Amino acid sequence: MSKSSLGIYGLGVMGRNLALNFEKFGQQVSVFNKKTEGEESVVNDFMSEFGRDKNFLPAESAKMFVTTLTKPRKILILVKAGEAVDSVIDELTPFLDKDDILIDGGNSHFEDTERRVKELRTKKIQFVGLGISGGADGARNGPSLMPGSTKKAWGKLEDIFKPIAATTFSGDPCCELLGPGGSGHFVKMIHNGIEYAEMQLIAEAYQIMRYGCGMNAYQISEQFRKWSDGPMGSFLNEITADILTLTDDDGNPLVDRIDDSAGQKGTGKWASMYALESGMPLTTTTQAVFSRFTSNFGDIRRNTSYSVDGPGASGQLDSATVIPLLSEAILASRMMIHAEAFFLITQTSEQRKWNIDPVAVARIWQGGCIIRSELLRNIVAAYEQGSNLTSLLQSPIYANRFRKLQSGWRKTASLAISSGIPVPVLTSALAQYDTLRSPKLPSNLIQAQRDYFGAHGIKFADDSTGEVQHLQWKEAVASESEKDTSGFFDETEMDE
Repeated sequence: MSKSSLGIYGLGVMGRNLALNFEKFGQQVSVFNKKTEGEESVVNDFMSEFGRDKNFLPAESAKMFVTTLTKPRKILILVKAGEAVDSVIDELTPFLDKDDILIDGGNSHFEDTERRVKELRTKKIQFVGLGISGGADGARNGPSLMPGSTKKAWGKLEDIFKPIAATTFSGDPCCELLGPGGSGHFVKMIHNGIEYAEMQLIAEAYQIMRYGCGMNAYQISEQFRKWSDGPMGSFLNEITADILTLTDDDGNPLVDRIDDSAGQKGTGKWASMYALESGMPLTTTTQAVFSRFTSNFGDIRRNTSYSVDGPGASGQLDSATVIPLLSEAILASRMMIHAEAFFLITQTSEQRKWNIDPVAVARIWQGGCIIRSELLRNIVAAYEQGSNLTSLLQSPIYANRFRKLQSGWRKTASLAISSGIPVPVLTSALAQYDTLRSPKLPSNLIQAQRDYFGAHGIKFADDSTGEVQHLQWKEAVASESEKDTSGFFDETEMDE
């Protein structure tokens, strides 16, 4: 019996669909699933339901699974992130040889991947962190793949993985080596952060149309359908349009029956936590994470709605006026979401010496993944035009588009706020844009406050030495009060 070029450990939804995808492109695939309670027949069920007359080799044990693979063995692990991955590694390594390759295709934290790379290097086993996006459909028909690996290991994998990937706008595989170690899982983590922010932004747009403009679900669906074409086109717009067309047995919008408490698996939170720990802004993703948190306090929200007076979303906004403004606000906010994310990727890459190419990232995300959109064309163009960009906001392409979109962005934020409609991601994106384009911020006052109560020190902007000084504020204020300040104010202006 011939041996397989690839093994898949874990036959959940993703594992099953990826196995079928690899087999479709000519790979013989060995399959195995740990026989935990309730999953004793997973492999047999897969073979009977999906594997008939197909090129799969089922295995009954981890040892047998490893022996069915050609050397160097290549094993894709698709289990829940965390301890389960370490457990699989411990189970397989006694049967592996030098230069065998383990590939973690789950949503592992990139620091765990970095650790596993180092641990397995001592055993001469290569470990690859592979970010995979696209859900079950992407896994079956073409995912976006974000590998972090040594060039040596990737050289043995790319001919297997590139054929199954989705394709970019130019027809290339959405699969390219991003860097070593945990770089692939890091990029996937940031991808998911963008996903959180864009989903929240779409929900805010829906809220404005539904409760601000009084539009029904079908009308909103049609609007998202229109936005799915042209510069606003995105996968998330497409699925939103689909979702809003569904009705229940009574003919009412199905979405209205869904509990408004949003769940999460933690990758967006990881992105926010990493940004906070690294001292880098990721405001839109973090706000989206907080919005999901807040959605789960339904009792508090409902009780507060009865006890707090204020403007309400009354359906009095004119949709003909609002929709053109809203489209500008959505696009501008999405540009800001991506600008923050790419800044975090490029800064982290530089610090960790990963050498991630932002153009490669923007191309990999053009197909298969959840955040695929037309906006990525402009991001590729911006980085190709200015390869040394620190931030996308410095790109003439970005700057010109912001210039055109600003009016609608600001008017939408104002209309939503005056109508009492919460738009936390839209407004945080706008605030961050204004912050980054401000040559002078009031942080000098914050630093003065810190020095006043905590002696944390201040630096004077006109001091070329950059010396940190502590001012005796109380004494200085007392001394200042004794000065003649009659000329400090223009009394004429004050009278007027």
